[in-house]
Amino acid sequence: MRNDPTPEPGVAARSVAAIRELTARAIVLGIVLALILGAANAYLGLYAGMTVSASIPAAVISMALLRVLGGATILENNVVQTIASAGEAVAAGAIFTFPAIVILSGHGRLPYVQVTLLSAAGGTMGALLVVFLRRAYVVDERLPFPEGFACAEVLRAGEASASVAPLAWGGLVAAALKAVQDVFGVVPGALSGARWVGGAAIASSVDISAALVGVGYIIGPRIAALVFAGGAIAWFIAIPALMLSYHASATGSAAAAASHLWSTQVRYLGVGAMLTGGIATLWRLRSRIGTALIDSIRAIRTRREAVARSREDTDLSAGALLSAQGLAVPIIFALCLMLSGRIWLSVSLAIILAIIGFFAAAVAGYLTGIVGSSNNPVSGVTVIVLLAIAVYLRWAGIGDVNLGPRLAILAGAVVCTAAAMAGDSLHDLATGYHVGATPRSLEIGVVIGAIAASLVIAPILNLLVSGYGIAGTATAKANALAAPQAFLMAKVAQGVFRGGLPWTMIIAGAVLAAAIGIVDVALERAGSSWRAPIMPVAIGLYLPFGLSVTILLGALLRARLGQGDGESGAVGVLFAAGMIAGEALMGVATGALVTSGIALPLF
Repeated sequence: MRNDPTPEPGVAARSVAAIRELTARAIVLGIVLALILGAANAYLGLYAGMTVSASIPAAVISMALLRVLGGATILENNVVQTIASAGEAVAAGAIFTFPAIVILSGHGRLPYVQVTLLSAAGGTMGALLVVFLRRAYVVDERLPFPEGFACAEVLRAGEASASVAPLAWGGLVAAALKAVQDVFGVVPGALSGARWVGGAAIASSVDISAALVGVGYIIGPRIAALVFAGGAIAWFIAIPALMLSYHASATGSAAAAASHLWSTQVRYLGVGAMLTGGIATLWRLRSRIGTALIDSIRAIRTRREAVARSREDTDLSAGALLSAQGLAVPIIFALCLMLSGRIWLSVSLAIILAIIGFFAAAVAGYLTGIVGSSNNPVSGVTVIVLLAIAVYLRWAGIGDVNLGPRLAILAGAVVCTAAAMAGDSLHDLATGYHVGATPRSLEIGVVIGAIAASLVIAPILNLLVSGYGIAGTATAKANALAAPQAFLMAKVAQGVFRGGLPWTMIIAGAVLAAAIGIVDVALERAGSSWRAPIMPVAIGLYLPFGLSVTILLGALLRARLGQGDGESGAVGVLFAAGMIAGEALMGVATGALVTSGIALPLF
């Protein structure tokens, strides 16, 4: 899927002694950017329901600052953006879950110790569990990782100014479009339409996003078509069919009726499909993942690396990985014991979370490898985990409708942060693969960034909640934060203990994904060049339809212009990478403006 999967020859050939990579100044600069960009994304996520990948903005800022200091290398810049992007990942895991505690109670502040320790535990788990997946996803499977690829192009362009032009033009176009949308309010973020046909509402939309066009261009028509197919099934088949079965009255807004049914019912098709798709993905990659685990166990037993590897293929030792994971489990146990007062339940829940954390990291890593870090549906993965945890707590005898949801959300926060961090870390490792970085240095860097961001995420969340409040709660003020993912988590947790979850939709999504998996196996056995992996379809079922449409348009543009590996193909990929970079930079700038108190749009 990638145009240039080989690391930069000039970088890969350098000796270890000549490399400036994990330096003290890179660590300090990375931590500062992690805190700043993490805070901006915390607000943006609570306000608009989405975060912006911090990798590209951090890479651009790093190149500018280190160029002034002198002696910077592409690998040192890569370490800075790796550490900085961890702040955004911790923010994403935190904003999707912890505010649900405020929503459930209707008031109150988030406890610093619980939020900090759970964020640090989840961030560490996600950052290190992907080490076992790096070779499978990045090297062997060669998933597109569009933002990781784009970030690599940004770093390369900074080192070799000859290739800057297409990247810069793409960035300018995307940044300008984002500015007229968010700052000036001239261009809408999406175009949509809906109408009643009989007793069913038919609705469609298209997001106006240069970054999504760039994502589609990079991932290509095949994957984009499957994502679009998932969206089409949800909006053109499932929603009309449910409306007809409900004998809904064709009155009022067709768009509002379709959107309500999607958010309360049909979206859960994607949750069920992701569950089946995650299991299928792990099964398909079982040999590669198993080999990595076996090598790690052998390394621990012999107290040496199982296989001598080049610098560009050297990860943290298995002993270091397991030691870090071992520190996370007691933290989870202690907090569960503090809340529940049950030792055996706390022990079992800590062990279960460690196991589920690997599942969530594997699924989130695969998803982000397809649609990118900013579009990673980590909330869908978290919903699956939250369901499993809540059901287990009910089975274990936790019937308290107040304690049960709270404990489920706090436990789910660990896995949500791990999933967000896993997707982000794999993008960083994909960037490192393209520029010839040392995986071990990046793995250390992302843990540093995760822990640093965890120390400040609780005060940031409390500051935002106290300043704005959350819409629909007693804390709400003017311009209250919508916190859509947190509301979803609260609803799911309450649904398990009080009833009301659309289990039929979840089961139907799982069955649909199983049917798609059977078709995919049949295509593989027939030697077909066209395949039907489950995960892209599941993503389309879960994400808003406008996103899928725009990604498909970007892929069709690539098909129209040609996918050659020559000069024209390279220019197109650079332009697409620039569009992702430009929108990401403007997105962070917009978040900073709003956080500073400037009301947007201006007009």
